[in-house]
Amino acid sequence: MKTLLMAIDRQATMAEKVINVTLEQAKAHQASVIILCCVAPDDAACSQPMEIDTAEKNALSMDALDSRNSAEQIVRYALNPFAEAGIPARGMICCGDPATTIVDQADRLNVSMIIMGRRHLSAFNRILKSSVSAAVLERAHCPVLVDVSRETSSSV
Repeated sequence: MKTLLMAIDRQATMAEKVINVTLEQAKAHQASVIILCCVAPDDAACSQPMEIDTAEKNALSMDALDSRNSAEQIVRYALNPFAEAGIPARGMICCGDPATTIVDQADRLNVSMIIMGRRHLSAFNRILKSSVSAAVLERAHCPVLVDVSRETSSSV
């Protein structure tokens, strides 16, 4: 069975788009899904990757205690549509630079494809913040599908 790596961050509106694209791809390729969310390496409780197998149907709350807690909330939320669709999925929270971590985990897990979103940074913001999707595209050893559609005003 093929495995897809869905990389999300803690931004709910972007996660919603990537979830929908990944659902389509998982159905089309009859693939399982690994949902990966990266947190900053300075998080004290971040020595090992955290695996999550349980979906959570509740809406996301905005009162997370820290970055790891908000990452866990978004991963549990993202697992739910896959559980409802009968698609095997599990979540993972890892620490480190997002682009490096996504590519490293994709290699370690031998995934068929990486699926992620894009923030549409302005030229000025691109100078201040590097593009994670561009870095993953440059470094990945498997196909990368980047959802470039603009954010919509969906409520999560």
